[in-house]
Amino acid sequence: MTSADNSTVIDIGRLEQLADIMLPAGYGMPSASEVRAVGSYLDEVLGWRDDLCQPLVEALAALDPSTFTVERLSAFLSENEDAYTALTTVVAACYYLSPVVRDRIGYPGQVAKTYDPFAYTEWVAEGLLDPVVERGPIWRKVPE
Repeated sequence: MTSADNSTVIDIGRLEQLADIMLPAGYGMPSASEVRAVGSYLDEVLGWRDDLCQPLVEALAALDPSTFTVERLSAFLSENEDAYTALTTVVAACYYLSPVVRDRIGYPGQVAKTYDPFAYTEWVAEGLLDPVVERGPIWRKVPE
């Protein structure tokens, strides 16, 4: 169990079981537990989104991993939208923070890109924006 804040305790084992049902291994991708997604990244995710702590606890209390199915997850949305959102957001966020998962989908993470404002792309050079430039501005002035 981990403490998301001073008053909320989250059962990581239970969350990992639910995550494995939601994200099983397949099509060349690992399951959530294979990459230790929840155990490794839960604190980080909840650090960014502490508003998900309480609804996540509600989701864990409402869903039994031994009888949980993806179909049950769909029904859970109508029962408790906040808990559903917290559960699915946290599980997905933890999973996609894994370097193994990122590597398998070809996502290197955020990469700084340089931009040369003087370099024109082909479609600008071909004149595709000329009608827009010729038309001129078309906004309305906001009354003061």
